[in-house]
Amino acid sequence: RRGSHRSRMFALLLPPALSLLAGSAPSPAAPRAGRGARMAGGDVPSIIVGGGRIGSALKELGVEGDVVLRRGDAFPAAPASGPIYVTTRNDDLAGVVAATPPERRQDLVFLQNGMLGEFLEEQGLPDATQVLLYLAVAKLGEPPIDGITDTNPDGLTTAKGRWAEAFRARLAGGGLTCHVKQGDEYTKAMLEKHVWICAFMVTGALHGGVTVGEVESAHASQLRALVDELCAAGEAALGVRLEPGAFERLAAYGRSVAHFPTAVKEFEWRNGWFHKISQRALAEGRPDPLPLHTAALQELGVVKEGARV
Repeated sequence: RRGSHRSRMFALLLPPALSLLAGSAPSPAAPRAGRGARMAGGDVPSIIVGGGRIGSALKELGVEGDVVLRRGDAFPAAPASGPIYVTTRNDDLAGVVAATPPERRQDLVFLQNGMLGEFLEEQGLPDATQVLLYLAVAKLGEPPIDGITDTNPDGLTTAKGRWAEAFRARLAGGGLTCHVKQGDEYTKAMLEKHVWICAFMVTGALHGGVTVGEVESAHASQLRALVDELCAAGEAALGVRLEPGAFERLAAYGRSVAHFPTAVKEFEWRNGWFHKISQRALAEGRPDPLPLHTAALQELGVVKEGARV
């Protein structure tokens, strides 16, 4: 019965946010290297949870012995070790963790957008491998496009943790870039991506859901003010200091995915993280450090004045 329960939890659909926000400039992947070359570079047989665009791309980039788990599949006996790449919606993550045998949970690799730290702590996985994924897959089965911008020509995808090097090797086998960072360096990269998605989506939503490109080109001053506010609050909350030029880097990424639409989604994982910072400050009798963000959420009807998340 336990195996049957686990099987029902796996292979959930790829979240649209992954294919939407893991975008990049139009730089098609280079021809794939042979399997032996990728194995020598550090890739290993892996389990991939989800058969959508990102999951299928990881399988195509992979090695012999990979297994893709789709809905109804039982957790496989092999590979008995190696990464377990999770390409599901954020709201499905608890189910995926529960369905993973306890002895394999340290092998989970989370590729979702949003701040996952509190969730991972609650799951007993504070050191889990995480990936800030900047790959776009236009259609199922098409090769991924790398996350390269005019300010980051060496790519933006970043990984940390136990299986970070294996993930980098997998992407390298397909001519794709990936940085491996740990500690504060990863935290800074995570904050920048989080600010990007929260600032661009809110600003675009305030103007009726215009494209990311329109946000960057037509509403740059409003965007900059929000980015500056979110960066400052995020730095204070996480104890890091971003490198100069954060707005320019985020704007460049916006130009690289200019056709993407905007909308405020997955609030708990995204803008909700910043809203909690506001709520804590107000509860302690301090001014809201994010007045622009709070006002925007109220205008959009995402939160009500004085409401708690």
